[in-house]
Amino acid sequence: MNIKPDELKDAVNDILQTFAKATADEVAKATKETAEKAAQITRQAAAAEYDSHYANAIRARHFKDIAKNGGREISEYVTAGPRYRIAHLLEHGHALVRGGRTIKQVEGHEHFAKGEDYVERNYVPNVKKAIEEASK
Repeated sequence: MNIKPDELKDAVNDILQTFAKATADEVAKATKETAEKAAQITRQAAAAEYDSHYANAIRARHFKDIAKNGGREISEYVTAGPRYRIAHLLEHGHALVRGGRTIKQVEGHEHFAKGEDYVERNYVPNVKKAIEEASK
């Protein structure tokens, strides 16, 4: 392939854009996979302690954030539906109150912490691997 000197800038720019697109796609894929696995780990930990309706409400969510992040896709794992209101209480514990008096303290079970640990240990290596795959 012969490139004239005045076409060099456009050729290099095309190559860099192709690489950037492939890298962004691979990073988005790695992010989705990590969020899905973290949601699965959290769901399993929640199912061991709480009812299946709550555990089944934990899921990965993927969306494009147009206002931030340049419209790139974002992945997160959340408690969906009406059960999102109790996630913090079940994770960290809470007091039971009756008639203005505290009658008992309910222990929390750190089910989201297990998913967060997975993300902290695996996200960066997964993204590095994805970038390496895109550069081949």
